Amino acid sequence: MMGAGRLVAGGFRMRSVFRGLGWVWVGALGWGVLGEDIRFPKDAGVIDVSKPPYSAKGDGKADDTEAIQQALLEHPNQNRIIYLPNGTYLISNPLHWPPSPDPEKSQRATILQGQSREGTVIRIADHSTAFGAGTRGASVLWMGGAPAWRDRNAVRNLTIDTGEGNLGATGITLMANRQGGLRDVTIRAGGRRQGIAGIDLSHNDSIGPCLIKNVSVEGFDYGLKAAYPQYSATLEHVAFSGQRVASIRNTGQTLNIRDFTAINTNSVPAIVSADNIGFVTLLDAKIEGSPARRPMAAIQNRGLLFIRNLTGTGYPILIENRTVTNLNAEGPDIDLFLSHPRVAQFNAPREPMNLPVEETPEVPWDPLEKWASPLAYGGLPNDDIDDSAAIQKAIDSGATTVYLPNGSWMIMSPVEIRGAVRRIIGCEAAIRVRGLGSKAAFRLVDGSEPVVVIERLAAESNVSPLLEQASSRRMVISSCSNVAFQGTGRGDLFIEDVSSASEWVLNGLKVWARQWDIERDGAKIVNNGGTLWVLGLTATQPGTLIKTQGGGKTELMGALAVSSGGTKSDPMFSIQESSASLICSELAFRGNPFRVIINETRGGIPRALVRGEAGVDGLVTIRAGGAALPLYAGFDGPGAVPPPPLQGRTNQPVQITR
Repeated sequence: MMGAGRLVAGGFRMRSVFRGLGWVWVGALGWGVLGEDIRFPKDAGVIDVSKPPYSAKGDGKADDTEAIQQALLEHPNQNRIIYLPNGTYLISNPLHWPPSPDPEKSQRATILQGQSREGTVIRIADHSTAFGAGTRGASVLWMGGAPAWRDRNAVRNLTIDTGEGNLGATGITLMANRQGGLRDVTIRAGGRRQGIAGIDLSHNDSIGPCLIKNVSVEGFDYGLKAAYPQYSATLEHVAFSGQRVASIRNTGQTLNIRDFTAINTNSVPAIVSADNIGFVTLLDAKIEGSPARRPMAAIQNRGLLFIRNLTGTGYPILIENRTVTNLNAEGPDIDLFLSHPRVAQFNAPREPMNLPVEETPEVPWDPLEKWASPLAYGGLPNDDIDDSAAIQKAIDSGATTVYLPNGSWMIMSPVEIRGAVRRIIGCEAAIRVRGLGSKAAFRLVDGSEPVVVIERLAAESNVSPLLEQASSRRMVISSCSNVAFQGTGRGDLFIEDVSSASEWVLNGLKVWARQWDIERDGAKIVNNGGTLWVLGLTATQPGTLIKTQGGGKTELMGALAVSSGGTKSDPMFSIQESSASLICSELAFRGNPFRVIINETRGGIPRALVRGEAGVDGLVTIRAGGAALPLYAGFDGPGAVPPPPLQGRTNQPVQITR
């Protein structure tokens, strides 16, 4: 592989495309969790649509539209899990997320959950008039519209099938921001694979940030359509096949993608980035096509593009790049491609740091007899009484999974996660913290399980930390909202689909993050002597996104800084006697971007990349009113070269074949 690789405008590194730990190949395309069988206890507050008063049949014959829709409508803005046991649920009209008279509470905090990806199927009845050719994109699932208050919306562990003759169907019109998205989902066009789109991210300008993980799309004109520059989406372990126009079409969005597969026998493009605002970061991709009557490129780019580790067959050109560099790449293997030259202020390699990437650890979904709840120990949600002791007793019961039924739980004393527990699951529950000051509500301490997953919780405030890593064990924070964190231990940390309004100080930790949203006025992340790898960061308001100090190492693979209001006296990024490689863009829709883009100090010499100063505006690309960095190299190492001249950008980036 090393000898066959090709480096375009950067460094050289080959890695395996598929390295999922705990994943298996499911169906024709897509990754799934081994032994997937998602069940919840009867007292978890989960709404089972097969039970009265809804009584959906799931037999593939009866029309279950009304039953599922009624379950959705009766639980608006409640963080409820609307649960579908295994079965085939026939529908004849689109299913809509529940509205509310208050626009801030409408079409949000709703989770549609199947028992298993292969076993739970929502299928359109054949030749349904609601999804005919004239409907132009009627969705099986419509998750809401603007404005951008639609957090905690999700679809999990099920299959969407558009049936026969439904030519105007779209699989999912996705709406989620801050925290939410699609996980472990298959979307397939029935019949001749016709339909408009598998996933629609283009229907309004308020979608994202969100996470799309372990998702496959089969058929449709487009596998995924994205538009508008305001927000971003992070995709990991995604597979597309059989599209008729393009697997992904992007107009303006920031897309951060890792482990991407596109297999199209008619050789349509895998990715079309159609304008000069869109920003795509693509890691570990495999593209397959077949000879077509009209030769075309696998990836067609007019915007900002970063690619690392791409393998492609069946296309005469892998990348057609119509940007300032005007550089194409034939393949079949591309180790590194940049649409625009890399930026540096000191001597630096021409490639990113390539920090080791680890998959988010999985723990088994335990049988229900191994679950425990504070309900059994006197705890009760929504009563405004301290539940700390009851939660601690559930943790100390010997159970491996502790669940908090839907509702609001009060914690007034720190709770230690210890013993045999390997999963704390909130059933989309809320946590109310009182009287703890700087102490965390949940402290992960040493125990018998090497990995502990904390998932599906929402803190009602960030006055006190919700979580503390105080152990040597691996900690996974997944699908959680408004998380304030502190780290006093040395165990690895994994962050996945998490929103926050607090500063994260990471002291010496190894951290891997996917889809991380931080919305606060002030510093967002401090990497103090640790190792930080991020796929998809979104940050709003003034304040430094990431400060790397104390010899730390940071690799940011796709980020969006939304410059929304406030005076920006701090730099966007700070690198102080440390190492960082950064892929990032900025949206300044109010005309007040960061003035200082990067502050870097190396060997006692400080330098600043300042917008508006001589030469800088010729070196840094401007996107949507803000700065864009397809790659900033803020580190030293083998193959380091001098920084580009400040006189202006060169149109001849480095191209090396090995």
